[in-house]
Amino acid sequence: MASDRSIVEYFAEHERYRCGYCGNTDTNYSHGMWAHMLTVQDYQDLIDRGWRRSGKYCYKPSMPITCCPQYTIRCEALNFKLSTSQKKVIKRMNRYLIHGIKSGKTANDLEADESRDDKNQTTIPSEEKQQAGKQCSDAENNNQSEGTLEQTNDIDNIKAAENKIETVEGDVSSLSGKKKDEKKIKSVVGPDPTKPPCKKAKEMRLERRKQKLQQKVESVKDSGVDGNISSEQERPEPSADSKGQGHFMSVHQILQAESDKNKNKPKSLEDLLTEPERAGKCAHKLEIKLVRTHPASKELRYSYEESFEVYRKYQMIIHKEKSHECSKHSYGEFLLSSPLEPKYVEGGIPMGYGSFHQQFILDGKIICVGVIDILPYCVSSKYLYYDPDYDFLSLGTYSALREIAFVRELNKYAKDLKYYYMGFYIYTCPKMRYKGQYFPSFLMCPEVYSWHPVQDCNKILDQKKYSRFAEEGKEDENGKIDVNQVLIVHNGEAMPYEVYKAINPESSDEEEIKEYATFIGRPCAERMLLFRK
Repeated sequence: MASDRSIVEYFAEHERYRCGYCGNTDTNYSHGMWAHMLTVQDYQDLIDRGWRRSGKYCYKPSMPITCCPQYTIRCEALNFKLSTSQKKVIKRMNRYLIHGIKSGKTANDLEADESRDDKNQTTIPSEEKQQAGKQCSDAENNNQSEGTLEQTNDIDNIKAAENKIETVEGDVSSLSGKKKDEKKIKSVVGPDPTKPPCKKAKEMRLERRKQKLQQKVESVKDSGVDGNISSEQERPEPSADSKGQGHFMSVHQILQAESDKNKNKPKSLEDLLTEPERAGKCAHKLEIKLVRTHPASKELRYSYEESFEVYRKYQMIIHKEKSHECSKHSYGEFLLSSPLEPKYVEGGIPMGYGSFHQQFILDGKIICVGVIDILPYCVSSKYLYYDPDYDFLSLGTYSALREIAFVRELNKYAKDLKYYYMGFYIYTCPKMRYKGQYFPSFLMCPEVYSWHPVQDCNKILDQKKYSRFAEEGKEDENGKIDVNQVLIVHNGEAMPYEVYKAINPESSDEEEIKEYATFIGRPCAERMLLFRK
């Protein structure tokens, strides 16, 4: 069978099962299918209709009847705007990398870090996974503890320097002719008070520019020209308050205007993330390495044991799992196994499309791993795990910001790749609303599959937990299905359903085939191969 075709098995049953968000035992519903292989384009189209994968198992929540509706959410990475709290997370990381200074994080950071994985994002019925022969830990462990937001902050208490100052008693006038005792200052940390404060790089650049401009002014004066600069090439633009009066801005005014302009210009996401690289000598070195998981790359095999130990530690401490529950088998099925077939495009993104791990390596040691899929239009974040010893770095938020920056970098090679998918947004679960803080973000309408600003959707969800976001009258164009054109694979051969039905006249699965095709949409139904025995 050609590898450029997707092959799936569909499971029509969606029985009641436990919800990992509200805790009810039999109120969560979803449909599922086992993907033997998926092209990256087909999976892109599937997640744009509310599907999501866990290993090779793909599932779509039954939105109208499930207890906690799960809305697909994505962020426009190219237009992303940093919030104040997100800037603080980056600055906290930069302080640690550059100066080695640890600092605590807020309850909001802890909530975002703890929630940013599919252990909290998704619940999959174990009955369907058993039918598919799947033993991944994604949904089976959703009844585990959500973890605690009251984690201990790893904060170093920096002792204040003791200032020993010798005082002189008596009237100052009585000290005439005598040498005053010097004030002795012993400093443990901080700048040396006996030396002038260090200048910022921006101030030094402005001083150098001022010197150059001053030299030009002096050269004009030396040439016999009066105080005003008359050269058309060198004279500055007239100031706003002096236009029409024949006067021009002074050197000081020019520098002040440039300083004010730079001061008011906010730093970009990339500016903040790359500060340690520009700082020169740093206390710690952070490296981010991308390794392909399917097929397993040499880099993945080399780092497997170390990466697994971080996962095991994370599951046991954050999700309170027992040691035997964090097996290499479940780890492989959940976070290494993938149905996505790699795809490379000439002149496109260097690493190609498919499934990857993004490893965060601090001083040569893996401390965090982001599990992602790189698809034609987006980077889809699937899971995150990290060493809990480094939770003071807010790795959940920091890694998400890194992934957004990664999308922006990939967009330089592939102009259609411009979105960051964050999985599901569950309005009924307060811990999962943090995803709406990545601005601008949009939720998918569960009926028409159009995109709408999360702020507008929240107003609708205030009234009803399951809602349609699209305007009335709009229809799902890709939901109009001719069941006879749905592709089937039977006895190793691909054929339309009408041919399959002619070969198997006693088959009674037409309603199931139509339901499957409606859920995945017409383009996928006419490309993907549905396995039939």
